[in-house]
Amino acid sequence: MGPKVTFRCFSSFIVEVGGAPVDLSQVRRRARTLLRLLAVHTGRPVHREQVIEALWPDAGPATAIRSLHVAVSTLRRLLTEHTGHGMVGRSGEAYLLDLPAGAACDVQLFRVSVAAAERARRMGDPDARIPALRAAVAAYTGDLLPEDGPAEWVLHERSILRYQAARSAAELAAAELSRGCGDEAVAAATRCLEIDEYYDDGWRLLIEANRERGDVMGVARARRRYNEALAALEDPYEA
Repeated sequence: MGPKVTFRCFSSFIVEVGGAPVDLSQVRRRARTLLRLLAVHTGRPVHREQVIEALWPDAGPATAIRSLHVAVSTLRRLLTEHTGHGMVGRSGEAYLLDLPAGAACDVQLFRVSVAAAERARRMGDPDARIPALRAAVAAYTGDLLPEDGPAEWVLHERSILRYQAARSAAELAAAELSRGCGDEAVAAATRCLEIDEYYDDGWRLLIEANRERGDVMGVARARRRYNEALAALEDPYEA
């Protein structure tokens, strides 16, 4: 088995081979965007029309398809050169990033962990749920592909993943609190609010967790910050 290959989409987009980043500047901008788009959906086919709409919305059908084929070939060459695997696979009229054994993508890890936590919740298995929630919170290191800004193809996924991350952190805080682990609950609630400062349950859990560990000043500080967040929502120009 060769060096580990890792795709990172949270906080910024990085492809690492053996811990070293791959220089992606050697391929054209839209090929890099295609790689990011496929990485967000790692293991999931993305239909050709969806890719074209995101990357070549103003091109004619023949031109767009030709440009897509060129970008796919470019990425396969790049990835083969650095990893030994082309990775960009095709399923009918869809394309996907097909990771080889041992490779990883942070978005895929996050989704798998969120799903595992939900299965454990339905089965009433806290011993499995808490590690899954911890893994989800750890995998989410920041917003999805911030370098793509307000691009339509990423906005929806970014919003969903941010919400799921904040919810996972809040659920972890609640689980830690139920075990009497005040410090761990404070850390999880704090992380929830770092992800989304307006996540209401995060503030409630932060106050309760500080109360659980007897931190009077922490309770007061959390209540003050919560009131400031509410005030900012009511009058954003005062924030």
